[in-house]
Amino acid sequence: MKLIKYLKEKSRLVILGCTLILVIAIVAFLKLQRSSNIYVVKRDYFESVITCKGEMQSERAVLINFPDILGDRNLSIYQLQIKDLVPEGTIVKKGEYVALLDEGRIKQLTQQNTEALQKATAAFNDSKLDSAVTLSTSRDDLEQLEFDLKYKKIDVEQSVYDSPANLRMTQISYDRTARLLDSKRRSYRMQQNEFRIRCSRKERQYLEYKAMDEKYQQSLVAIRITAPSDGMVIYARKWGGRKTKIDDYVNLWDPAIATLPDLKSLVSETYAEEIYISKIHVGDSVRVRIDALKNKEILGSVAKISNIGQDMTGYDSNVFKLYIRLAGDISKLKPSMTTSNEIILGRKANVLVIPLQCLFTETGSQFVYLSESGKITKKRVVTGEKNDKVIIIKSGLREKDRILTSEPEKQKI
Repeated sequence: MKLIKYLKEKSRLVILGCTLILVIAIVAFLKLQRSSNIYVVKRDYFESVITCKGEMQSERAVLINFPDILGDRNLSIYQLQIKDLVPEGTIVKKGEYVALLDEGRIKQLTQQNTEALQKATAAFNDSKLDSAVTLSTSRDDLEQLEFDLKYKKIDVEQSVYDSPANLRMTQISYDRTARLLDSKRRSYRMQQNEFRIRCSRKERQYLEYKAMDEKYQQSLVAIRITAPSDGMVIYARKWGGRKTKIDDYVNLWDPAIATLPDLKSLVSETYAEEIYISKIHVGDSVRVRIDALKNKEILGSVAKISNIGQDMTGYDSNVFKLYIRLAGDISKLKPSMTTSNEIILGRKANVLVIPLQCLFTETGSQFVYLSESGKITKKRVVTGEKNDKVIIIKSGLREKDRILTSEPEKQKI
């Protein structure tokens, strides 16, 4: 009986103890929950920053462009479509395949030029043959006249023994033949010049079509784009920031297909909206976080700011391109890795700051919910600079004031 009574008392104590622990835990939890909704105002170090997404690029790169020979205006190619591209990031050696352009337009033009070349060849050959036949006939006529003139000269020499009338007639016949020969010689020289010009024109047309045929053959070879040097293939960017892809068109005015970047000169390429650009200067410090490396942080600085803004998808206003040069270890970085860049515009020490979620706005006035002596009241404040996390309080709060981080229920105010 005593044992049973002892066990009952023991179990009662255990239950009582567990209940007490549970109550304490609930009270502690409620206090923790209430305290987690409170922020204690303090003086801290403030940084004015602009955060913008970026991408790793190389300051120096070998360009892979629309082949120069295809830019010859006489070829009438103008632009070609990309039919194939090696995957971005492919490591290539000099001379290895990178891309293929559509050959359809070149083959069509080659066929047209071939037909024109055949006609020009036939016309050139006909011109040479015609000139050869015509001039040969003219030379035969000249030789015959020269023979006749020699014959008539003999007649003149022998006519000295004839009557004056016969002598006169023989001399007239000789002079007529000499004039005819001279006329035929002039005509022959004119024919020579005429045929020379005609043949030269036909030859020039033939040579032009022949040269074009050689260029078209070279173009058919050039559409197979190869690497000008060793490197990693990175697709070029089109206007607006979009990367080149299969089925895009390239031409002499927009020739970029891909690049082979220098991996030792990587920078973070980013864009800042025009409302911020007047605040950013070359040399400003930047914290660069690499997304692919678990937000690895590298210090850098603004190296270059573009002079002209541009319209880009995803922005409400024009943006300016920035290049951020990195100062730390970049051995693990690769082109096209995304980055988060915090451009530091200024620093202030020992200022009152509060988290942005503690600040509320109503009818143009800014205020906080101040917790004081168990009561919650609205307190107007005057603010200063802010970043994406905190804002400076110029007046309205004191150090160690307790404010709410979220809006309370109306009945508690």
